[in-house]
Amino acid sequence: MTLHSIFFRQTWLRLSLTLCTILPVVFCHNANARTVPDILTSNQLSVGVINSPVGGNIGRTGYQGENIALAKGFADYLEVTLFIRHFYNHDELEQALQNDEIDIAAPLFTPETLNDKFATGPVFQHRHQVRLMLSEQSKPCVMASDILRDTPVETMLPKLVQQQEACVVLPVKWLQPLTPQPHLNMITLPTSDTLPHQWLIKREATLLRAALFDFTHRSRVNGSLAIALTTPAPFNDLSGPLPTRQFIADTQTHISALKTAFSYPGQTFPWHLLAAISYADHTLTTKDRNEGAGVLEPFTLPPAMATPLALTRPYTQAQLVQALDTYLAELSRKLPAKLQLPDKQMIMVAAYVLGLDHLTDAIWLTQQQGADPFLWANVKQQVALLHAPNVYQTTRHGYANGPLAVHYVEWVNHFSDTLQLLENQN
Repeated sequence: MTLHSIFFRQTWLRLSLTLCTILPVVFCHNANARTVPDILTSNQLSVGVINSPVGGNIGRTGYQGENIALAKGFADYLEVTLFIRHFYNHDELEQALQNDEIDIAAPLFTPETLNDKFATGPVFQHRHQVRLMLSEQSKPCVMASDILRDTPVETMLPKLVQQQEACVVLPVKWLQPLTPQPHLNMITLPTSDTLPHQWLIKREATLLRAALFDFTHRSRVNGSLAIALTTPAPFNDLSGPLPTRQFIADTQTHISALKTAFSYPGQTFPWHLLAAISYADHTLTTKDRNEGAGVLEPFTLPPAMATPLALTRPYTQAQLVQALDTYLAELSRKLPAKLQLPDKQMIMVAAYVLGLDHLTDAIWLTQQQGADPFLWANVKQQVALLHAPNVYQTTRHGYANGPLAVHYVEWVNHFSDTLQLLENQN
């Protein structure tokens, strides 16, 4: 902790305690609600988020999303640890805030009629919205803010596709994670409507609200707010045909070099599996799949990935390959002992791209269906459903991009088998 952060923390604590002592009715009149001194003393800030593709969800590197990034920034500002709790609808989220189970609620929208016990925080951004329709028509559009309290946001576009709705209005930022079929010829028209991005706090939490406004102002001035609200490059859709021809063109003349690059003494997994994962990751995170053709991009370690291998920047290719192999070995050890090859390897790859928590959910769902949870053919059917609200709301860890994980496993297996064939031909 820096001297500046220590000074800030001590200043806030002294100010909070002083105001609570001098003006308790104004600042601390609710004995149940957690105040800023409570948060600083307990060293924990609790934030509730909506579990969805556009709210906050668990990825392989932990919680992710705009509200998660903002919550992490605010927790750092207060110099406390962050506790995230996810909810499946706005009523549950607001009820938790009202019951003082969380300090801040991060909804997808700000209700027009606000509970008189709540207050809004600063506006982080005004989300620009667009109208979506399948054909030109004059019927009124369904606004996201009108139905999000009762309807999962990820069901809005499927309803449009199934013509259950004639037109919907959504923030532009939400289109990429919500569009199940990018090839659909939906008509997109601009609109002047915006959806404010604000948090909710208890009305009596005056100091917490003041701290949130100060954090937002400072973050906007130093540019960190813009960074937090800049969504990372979305994963490309993997539902198309396998790029076998491109993969062979990229790798055929580099088999010896690839084998050397993805091998090291004592490794757990074969070089062709590590290279296949590296190529699949590169395909997911590169908008133009032909970019850099002719050479296999090295594996890039996710910044928050837990691995027993200590790495210092800059990473070497050998260190990254060893980190990938070590991480996969760690995942493999945590999987059920009854799993056997080849199912164990495919389930391990699914856990790599989804996170072990979501894979555990899929295994549990498989058991609930009465199927053998140790066969990938059974587990992948449940993995593919982890994006559906009626399924993920029954699980412990919530939403996940299950269809992408299923395709990812298929791609990795195909790439790995192709590399073995190319090696044998050489």
